[in-house]
Amino acid sequence: MNYKAKILAIDDDPTMVELIASGLSRHGYLIVRAHSGEEAAEKAAAERFDIAVLDIMMPGWDGIRTLGELKKIDPEIEVIMATGHGSVGTAVQSLRKGAFDYISKPFLLKELETVVEKAIEKRKFSELARAIFSTLDPDQLLRIILDSAARILKADDSALALTGPGGEMRLSAADGLEDGSRRACRLELCSRALASLRGEGAWRLIVLESPASDPRFSGVPGAEEIKHSMFMPLTSGDRPAGLINLNRTAFDEPFSENDMQRARIFGSLVSLSLKNADLYGRLKETQSKLAQAEKMSALGQLAGGIAHEINNPLSGILGLTQLVLEKTEPGSQSEKDLKEIEKEVFRCKKIITSLLSFARQQPSALGPTDLNAAVEETLVLCARQLELRKVKVEKTLSPGLPQVKADFQQMMQVFLNLFNNAMDAMPDGGALKVATRPGFSPSGKASVVVQVEDSGSGIPSDTLGKVFDPFFTTKPVGKGTGLGLSVCHGIIERHGGSIEAESLPAGGTVFTVYLPA
Repeated sequence: MNYKAKILAIDDDPTMVELIASGLSRHGYLIVRAHSGEEAAEKAAAERFDIAVLDIMMPGWDGIRTLGELKKIDPEIEVIMATGHGSVGTAVQSLRKGAFDYISKPFLLKELETVVEKAIEKRKFSELARAIFSTLDPDQLLRIILDSAARILKADDSALALTGPGGEMRLSAADGLEDGSRRACRLELCSRALASLRGEGAWRLIVLESPASDPRFSGVPGAEEIKHSMFMPLTSGDRPAGLINLNRTAFDEPFSENDMQRARIFGSLVSLSLKNADLYGRLKETQSKLAQAEKMSALGQLAGGIAHEINNPLSGILGLTQLVLEKTEPGSQSEKDLKEIEKEVFRCKKIITSLLSFARQQPSALGPTDLNAAVEETLVLCARQLELRKVKVEKTLSPGLPQVKADFQQMMQVFLNLFNNAMDAMPDGGALKVATRPGFSPSGKASVVVQVEDSGSGIPSDTLGKVFDPFFTTKPVGKGTGLGLSVCHGIIERHGGSIEAESLPAGGTVFTVYLPA
């Protein structure tokens, strides 16, 4: 398609149709002619048009009826009404029925061209809005935004940089920037543009001719190739969410006032679409958490029932085993077998204790709690196991750590599970790093942060998101129940905090606990 738009020219006067056709075709428009409303409707049903220029006064179907039929066939078509001086009232009526604008006869071709350009502009932004709001997938949305921005504003390359949680900028999408050095150049330009806007305290459009010669952007490698540059701020509420950077490197024509007006409208649409996508993401996350909570509740009730049913016969088995042991000859094979039975029964009882802990939803005994003390006491309990497994402990406990409102015993249970999990991840020994510090949760709340890091092999990316699911374990059969981390997750959430798992690139896993300060 090598024309700007396809226009249907409708008038019962052949001379007027030819005048419209010859005037608009010179400016790159494809013109299709129709001499009645009925013929126009047939052609609109057969092929798609961007704009229709329609005479109001025609025999057969008049302009108002033809307008209605065209809108039925294609609601997106923009219709410009051509009217004589005596039918202005009818033209106003046509606007109420969906016409884009009207032009009075006799008219100059320049007037018609201006109205057509405005209709094209409206159509472009309507299509753009539909494209932008057609998806809530972040990656697809960013691609649509950049493609649309470059096309509408005739840019040779484009970049979209968004601000991270700490205010740093990252390049979220780019077009026409395959080379890494050029992407780095655009990111640096965006960072400086955002810093400049913050300094001014106003989120305005920045348009530059040769940004390399501007003191704010001097010294950025690669900026000298850019002839004209535009920075379009994206906002979230009253704060900056990022920037769209558009550059002309081959097309040597400055951004015009019309371009800037388009950019302002475009920026508003993009900011709204990004907000929608963010809200949708939060909704999905909330739904996922609700589903997880339902699953945890159901599994808790099931686990509690099973645990109570199994506990009684196990107690009987243990009691009988210990009675027989008292009468068994020391050192005999029978004693070894009975002790093995006893050991396995204790292991089963430990599993049941975990199940009951998982199922129990009793209120926590909350009070001012020193997490450093909870960590120290738990390490004392684990000291012998750590020594036997050749695990070296490295503590970095922040002095003067704020107290949190928590249940001390439950905090010890969380740390005990995390330490045991770390030891299991290092069967041949290693390093267990435990650190505490004041900080902020992922949602930005003031928190006390506890990190437990092991030097094991890490967790595969495809299972990392499942580690807090009840009964999920990567350990061999008989070596783990899959309840320890699930119990930790439940306790921390009941305390209003959160826990995250991260597999480190160099190997090992770190669990981070956030509790409200």
